[in-house]
Amino acid sequence: MKPINIHNQLLEFPQADYLILAGPTAVGKTDTIIELANQYDVEVISGDSRQIYKAMNIGTATPEASVLEKFPHHLLNELTPDVTWNAADFYKRARYLISDILDRGRLPVVVGGAGMYLDALRFGLFDEQEKSPVIRQKYQARVDAGEAESLWDQLLILDPDYAKTFHFNNHKKLMRAFEIYESTGLIPSQAFAASMDPFEKKDGFVVLDRDRKHLYKRINQRVLSMLELGLVKECQTLLEMGYSSELYPMRTIGYKEVYAFLREEIDEAEMIALIQKNTRNFAKRQLTWFRNHPFDAWIDLGS
Repeated sequence: MKPINIHNQLLEFPQADYLILAGPTAVGKTDTIIELANQYDVEVISGDSRQIYKAMNIGTATPEASVLEKFPHHLLNELTPDVTWNAADFYKRARYLISDILDRGRLPVVVGGAGMYLDALRFGLFDEQEKSPVIRQKYQARVDAGEAESLWDQLLILDPDYAKTFHFNNHKKLMRAFEIYESTGLIPSQAFAASMDPFEKKDGFVVLDRDRKHLYKRINQRVLSMLELGLVKECQTLLEMGYSSELYPMRTIGYKEVYAFLREEIDEAEMIALIQKNTRNFAKRQLTWFRNHPFDAWIDLGS
């Protein structure tokens, strides 16, 4: 890859074939991509876990039409919310797209904050053969009994490196960790390391960051902007289209709080405060994840 300029910083990744532009929600990834597109012939691959879904543009902060028209984007608005999309799907599609874009002489830029997706792309996926419904049911019962945080504390002792990559509210990942441990005798980080499938194309991994107070201010404002753009209406429309609020992509931040509001479990002020709080906490976890994983450049956008 030729030297690349990001926010007046000249970065050199001579061994890299493509760029990963990562960072917490609301840090300014879209603005950065627009800046890059003015200098280089880029194509963007979304590394977000929910932007793949149709009719969820506001809550997922999918770039506006005016941005999408400027240069090609991939893995946006492709699936209905009732279709499963996971790290394995992303890993296969993204690798194909990167090779295809390179063959056309353009620069692939993977943009997003889904750490598991980025890991899958770069290093491959753990062999999913070791699955046990009995073990999964055992830990599902414990999670249902309110023991998720206690289980996460146990995992923190067993495998601190892996436990620190996610919050105990990520029940799916938490249960899978214990399923792997009981099925293989290996802690998750060991099991994953034993089944690497590294991508032959090399990445230049750039993380964007901001002054924490300013980042949180941007997050709070983004939530208000989403609501002004019609987030509540978007959630209502999804229900009218026949999609349950219990579908996985709709049980995430920005949607679960709105559905709680629509069910009259919380009022509007509580809904706004919860979305803002949960998004700030999510951004904090994203930054922790990025710090604990290999990257090539960390760019502080300040305030």
